[in-house]
Amino acid sequence: MRVATKAGLPGGDFSAYRNPLVSATMASTFSLKLVSFLCIPFMTIYLSRNIDAPPYVIGIIVGLSQLGSLTAGFFSGVLADRVGKRLVLLVGLFGSALVFLLFFLTATFLTGSPAFPVAFGLLNACYGVMSAIFWPVTQVLMADSLPKERRAALFRHRYVLTNFAVGIGPPVGAFLGVSSARAAFVISGCSYLAFASAFWWLTRGTAFGLSDQPSERRSFTGAIKVLGGDRVFRGLTISMILFSLAYCQIESNLSRIINLGFADGVRFFSVLLTVNAVAVIVLQPPATAISKRLSPRRTILLGNALFAVVCLLFSLVQFGKTGLVALIVLVSMAEVLVVPTVSVLVDELAPPDLRATYFGAATLRNLGLGVGPAAGGLVLASFDRELLFVFMGLCGVAAWAVVHFTLRENTGADTGPSPELV
Repeated sequence: MRVATKAGLPGGDFSAYRNPLVSATMASTFSLKLVSFLCIPFMTIYLSRNIDAPPYVIGIIVGLSQLGSLTAGFFSGVLADRVGKRLVLLVGLFGSALVFLLFFLTATFLTGSPAFPVAFGLLNACYGVMSAIFWPVTQVLMADSLPKERRAALFRHRYVLTNFAVGIGPPVGAFLGVSSARAAFVISGCSYLAFASAFWWLTRGTAFGLSDQPSERRSFTGAIKVLGGDRVFRGLTISMILFSLAYCQIESNLSRIINLGFADGVRFFSVLLTVNAVAVIVLQPPATAISKRLSPRRTILLGNALFAVVCLLFSLVQFGKTGLVALIVLVSMAEVLVVPTVSVLVDELAPPDLRATYFGAATLRNLGLGVGPAAGGLVLASFDRELLFVFMGLCGVAAWAVVHFTLRENTGADTGPSPELV
């Protein structure tokens, strides 16, 4: 299914932005991630200032967004292929705008009341659900709007924009003084509402805006069977769970090691996060050049191998600031080789009538982000700190092995069983 816009344009990768839906998708990727990170990273601070609760309770409230996202991502993809991608996209965007408005109203009228933490927790879970509903569909929208040969470059552009927004959102919010204030909820809600209106207008009368005919739809159980029977997709998802499990140590348990190992540990860790964000952007051109010379499978294998080797070697060398900076740069290179290429492979694997289902199911890789901090913390509590890097490296080896043994060269879409008529 193609969007009724002109996608096959001559020129370089950036010529694809002449397609208004591609431009809107990229603009929303940057803007909505940016405004979300004006307030989402600071929710712990905000709640600690406004409710009298132990840290673990605040942690549960904040973590509800990840729980909602993890449980909703898969089902939203199946639903998009069932009832129409445009409907699911708009529900997610308008729903997110409503959630941020309710955040503002809750912060304005319920602060100090017993209902405040309960309402805040429910809204945070709803935010996770709404995010999981529309973000996979935006990838489908971009894929449907472009010829196959243009998608890989645009998926990489999307990844860079996401990292750029996540990198500058918190400091911009802090500079403006809205990061932990109610104004951040208003700004975020208005931004989601603006893009929801833009997508409502741009997708009217396009192929993306039309629901699949009943004869083209698979039943819910039929979609589950296709995913369950796709050995390649299962392997790709497992490998990404393992990669995420290891990679999230950089942003979680590594901070504990650095805080204990250096007098200025907190400041140095913030520098490392900045190095990571800058490296992801700067290393994008060489990663793109490599990916154009290699197949998606070999690109992912290279990224996993680089990640594993760097982490295992780092466990054997002297712990120092220069080494940590080098670790972050090399791990960032592995990241830009692996993560955007996974989106390319998911697009190749997905049958046309199940593209949203596949992108939604791909969010299961976030399971690694959910359990990673606890798993790494258990390693730190039980062994020397060097063993955390061994743990990361072994996860990278396992991710490499899964890709090596389950993915084939020139993997194409498996159409799966015939559609089950509704």
